[in-house]
Amino acid sequence: MAREVVEVIVPSDLDSIPDGTTYKKMSATEQVKLTGIEDSATTDQTGLEMQTSIVGLADADRVLVGSEPQSGEKKVYGIHRNASGNLELDAEDTAEV
Repeated sequence: MAREVVEVIVPSDLDSIPDGTTYKKMSATEQVKLTGIEDSATTDQTGLEMQTSIVGLADADRVLVGSEPQSGEKKVYGIHRNASGNLELDAEDTAEV
């Protein structure tokens, strides 16, 4: 059985290796984007899991309004200050039934 001699050329840096069919380079930007994803991230979180995540945010990062209107009340979806500094509510046009 004859042996074949193969010359292996090692690149000076890994950036010079071209993308192949199964090997794809990951840019530094892509790596940074992935570092913010939790280990067990999922697209099928329950409402309770999402609520727990939101409540755990710092006040400055939490920009959601929770509204549970009773019958005859309107659902609130925003709160802001007007030019006079008074709070104003943004609410649905129609009341809950």
